[in-house]
Amino acid sequence: AKRTSKTSPTGPRSMEPRPRVESSGALNDVYVKSQEHLLRPTSENPLPTSVPPPSAGMAGLIGVRHVLIVIGLPERGKCFIAQRLSKYLYFFHGAEVKLFDVAEYMGCQPVDIGHAAQPQDECRIEASANTLTRDLKLFLNSSGEAARRAGGNMTVPVPRNCQTAQARAAERAMAAAREEIQNTEQHLLVDEADRRRKNVDSGKVAIIFTSDGMGSFYEKWACTSKERRRWAAETIQSDKRLGAKVIFIEVIVNSAKLMEQNLLSKIRHERRLSRGAEARESRDSRQSREGEENARGIAVPSSPATPGRPTRASSSRNHGYGSGYDWSAAAAEALEESDDIPPRLVREFHARVNRFARVYVSLQEDGSEDDLSYIKLINYGDKVVTNNMHGYLRMRIAQFLTVVHPTPHVIYLTRHGQSTYNQLGKIGGNSPLSPAGEEYARRLGAWVMPYVCYQQAAGLDSLTKTRLWTSSLQRTILTAQHIPHPIISEEDLGTPSVPPEPDADDALANGDSPTRCSAGRSSGLRGTPPRANGLRERLRSGGLSGVVGGVALGGIDSDSDRGGGGDRDRVWQQMAPRVYRNLDEIFAGEYEGMTYEEIKKIAPSEATLRSMDKIGYRYPRGESYLDILARLDPLVHELESYHEPLVIVSHQAVLRLLYCYLTGRTRAQAPKLSMPLHTVIRITYDGWTPPTEERFYLGPECSQTDGQTHL
Repeated sequence: AKRTSKTSPTGPRSMEPRPRVESSGALNDVYVKSQEHLLRPTSENPLPTSVPPPSAGMAGLIGVRHVLIVIGLPERGKCFIAQRLSKYLYFFHGAEVKLFDVAEYMGCQPVDIGHAAQPQDECRIEASANTLTRDLKLFLNSSGEAARRAGGNMTVPVPRNCQTAQARAAERAMAAAREEIQNTEQHLLVDEADRRRKNVDSGKVAIIFTSDGMGSFYEKWACTSKERRRWAAETIQSDKRLGAKVIFIEVIVNSAKLMEQNLLSKIRHERRLSRGAEARESRDSRQSREGEENARGIAVPSSPATPGRPTRASSSRNHGYGSGYDWSAAAAEALEESDDIPPRLVREFHARVNRFARVYVSLQEDGSEDDLSYIKLINYGDKVVTNNMHGYLRMRIAQFLTVVHPTPHVIYLTRHGQSTYNQLGKIGGNSPLSPAGEEYARRLGAWVMPYVCYQQAAGLDSLTKTRLWTSSLQRTILTAQHIPHPIISEEDLGTPSVPPEPDADDALANGDSPTRCSAGRSSGLRGTPPRANGLRERLRSGGLSGVVGGVALGGIDSDSDRGGGGDRDRVWQQMAPRVYRNLDEIFAGEYEGMTYEEIKKIAPSEATLRSMDKIGYRYPRGESYLDILARLDPLVHELESYHEPLVIVSHQAVLRLLYCYLTGRTRAQAPKLSMPLHTVIRITYDGWTPPTEERFYLGPECSQTDGQTHL
């Protein structure tokens, strides 16, 4: 299996300072371009609707403005929560979201815990708070072209004279309509300054957080005390022009296990950043030396690249997730690949955080802060407390926060094997697999067990729980039919891998074991395909119930961790297939089963409309990409809640959107992406590591210029 690896564009930007304010990207339009021709005056409709009602994918543009303030003790994953929430609100609800990092507004050294604040510290804190407040108000008050167009229906033409189009002769209708438009002036039904209260020019979301919980603890916008929270709420609510609501999101982690997992992930991430910085310095030094030697005419041999190791952009400071506290020095000495954290490091961490815990004030439930809107997120969704949370977008925020967590996510995306419609260049339909697609299904089934069911733990590839999703169309179900679904017990979990037997990979390619052409080494895979010990033997001997190769061997609830009675272990069904209609391919309506050449012949205007607006165009009696977003929304909540690796076998349009969301791309990029056949895309991320991507080509070779290319 050929593998390529690269870092997502959402990763840390090395060699460049992080901008003070980050935005998820503003929308340029409040309606899809393919509707624009319907909004122009005609003889039959001289006064058309200026702006159509919002679609589900743009619902975030309506409603009251929001200011979300993420608070909590240091090292609780506040930065990660802010990043994921920003991506979700923009991608699935079309809200215009901007991130404000309190740590980026600190003008000098932070006030240290245990030392009395000096007058100069008070002045500096006040100045940084005023600067952030100014930028916040500029964002909330800004009105771009999209905001102007959103209120188009409240700007109507009023005749300068009493003559109207209805009084004109029918044979002069078109000319009369044009004259009517020319002899009008614009009249505002609702004053522009009042539109925010009318929920027209609204939907902006500002998220305030800190990437350095320790250094910015005493900043006003850090809201680590009742007084600071009251100041923040009054600052926003006192400015009536903003029309914004303040919501506090407190991240509380009181589980020792979760704290140690966070610390372990943070240390490893800081170590990777440190190593990346050292590698860059060494490379720059070598290149500088080579330049000097070359200038003097001396040949200097370059160091050979280490095979199997990717070159990834990183920096000495975390630019995407996590705190500004530097654990890298201690981590380099104390931790390599082991899951065990040295007790000294744990004690140092707890001692440092406890200093802040003694002066930190949590959101009070004694009635003193009942007038505030807030969410208390305890242990990442184990318990959620909400107060004064009313409204559509606010409840969507609360629902999303109940499922998001910073522990590692491993998502595998793959299209179905080549179908017969792919061969013919047809779109849509429910066609079966071609011979090449059937071969890919067999190879995928043989690949999943060693490369998905085994993930890295304690420096080894160990058996772990896994999940499988498919759409309801037969080509995805047939693609997943060879993936085994054994029942494993708790004692099987963590079983290390062993070298494969000589015939282990026969099913992949007629005796051809997969060659892994890689630009980097996977963080969860090893060079030798792993296999189970006792589990593998029991699979061969039929000692496990479940489903293997699509044949049922026994029944069990795939979502149940409960075993039977007595001494029976708790069990889990690996890769238990879940079929979701939400994952079905975009519905082409009247053009299902046609090629794009046929569509251009019978409906050239529709082909033109779609070419100018692929994400917003809706097939006649069919769907658009924005419709797919609406049905993917609940599945993303489910996906974010998982702790197990997940394999999704779906279709090109659906996977384009999922891929863009998971890797931090804009949804406007989705229709232009290539999702090649017979390829598995592995995406990993956690609370401190930005998304990274690896691709595994399993074959066999087939034409990639199928009918789905232009979907």
